[in-house]
Amino acid sequence: MPQLDIFADSRDVGLRNDLAQALLDGDVPAAERAAQSLRAEFGEDAVLTPAAVLIEHLQAQPPAAAAPSRLGAQAVLDARRHLEGPVTAAAAAVFDRETAKTWLASRWQALAQGAAGVEWHPTQADAHAAGLHLRARAWNAAASAVDTIAAWRRIPQPLLWMTQARWLGTGADAGWPLLAEALWLAPARAAALLPLLADLALTKLAARFEACFDLAGPSGEDWAWLPAFALVDRPLLAGPLAPANPPPTSLPGEAYKTVAALLRLERQGRHHEIVAQRARLKALSAPLMAAYMATR
Repeated sequence: MPQLDIFADSRDVGLRNDLAQALLDGDVPAAERAAQSLRAEFGEDAVLTPAAVLIEHLQAQPPAAAAPSRLGAQAVLDARRHLEGPVTAAAAAVFDRETAKTWLASRWQALAQGAAGVEWHPTQADAHAAGLHLRARAWNAAASAVDTIAAWRRIPQPLLWMTQARWLGTGADAGWPLLAEALWLAPARAAALLPLLADLALTKLAARFEACFDLAGPSGEDWAWLPAFALVDRPLLAGPLAPANPPPTSLPGEAYKTVAALLRLERQGRHHEIVAQRARLKALSAPLMAAYMATR
C-alpha cells in the first residue's frame, strides 16, 4: 500500500500560503515569484487562475509611495465594476472569508481615494467617493465625503450614505434622526438600507412595524410611518430622534409630530390635550393608533 507523502501535501499548502501573503502585503514581485513556484510544482492548482486576477489588479495600482491618482467618473465606474466582479470572486477563491473582506476593504479604500475628485451627480452616484468609502468600512471618511455634497440632507442617496456612516461609525443615536429623514424622503430606499445597518434592535423594531402595518417586505411608501411607530414602540427614542426634521406636508410626518406631542403631554399629565391628540393620531393612521393604545 503506498504511503501518503505528507511533505508533498505540505509543500503545495506552503506555496499557496506564500502567494496569499504576498498578495495581502501588496508585494507584486513576491506574488509573481510565489505563483511561478506554485505553477512549476503544481501546475493545475486551482488557486493559480484567481491569483493571477489579483496580481493583475495590483499591477494596475500606483506605487504605495506615489500620490493617489485622481480618476474621472467613468474610470471609477469601470474600476468599480471590475472590483466588485472578477476581483471579488478571485479574492474569495484565494483567501478565507474574513481575510478576503479585509483585503477587499483595502482595495475599496484605494478606489475611494482615486475618486476623491469626482463631484456628485445623480446619474453617476456610484462614482462618488462616499459610497466607495462605505464599501471599505471607512465610516468617517464616508461622512466627510458626503459633507462635500451641497444640500445632501435633501437628496436621497447622499442622505442614505450619511445615515449608514453615522449609524455604523458613531452609533444608533447619531443615525436615528438621519434614518427618520431618509424614511420620509425615500421610504423604500431607506427601508432597503436597514439590513446594512446590522442592528438587532432595529431589525426587531422593523419586524414589529411590518406586523403592525401588514407589509409584505421592505418596500413601499408605508415605510415612511416607521419613525412614528419607533416613537410608539420605544419612547426612549424621543431624545435621539429630536433633531429629525419631519416634512411639513406629509401624513407620516404629521403622525410623528403627533406621537412626539403625546409623549410630552403624557409626561406632563395634561389629560384633556392627550384626548385631542389621540383623536388626531387615529385620524392619521388606524394601525399606528392601535399600536399606541396597545402600549397604554
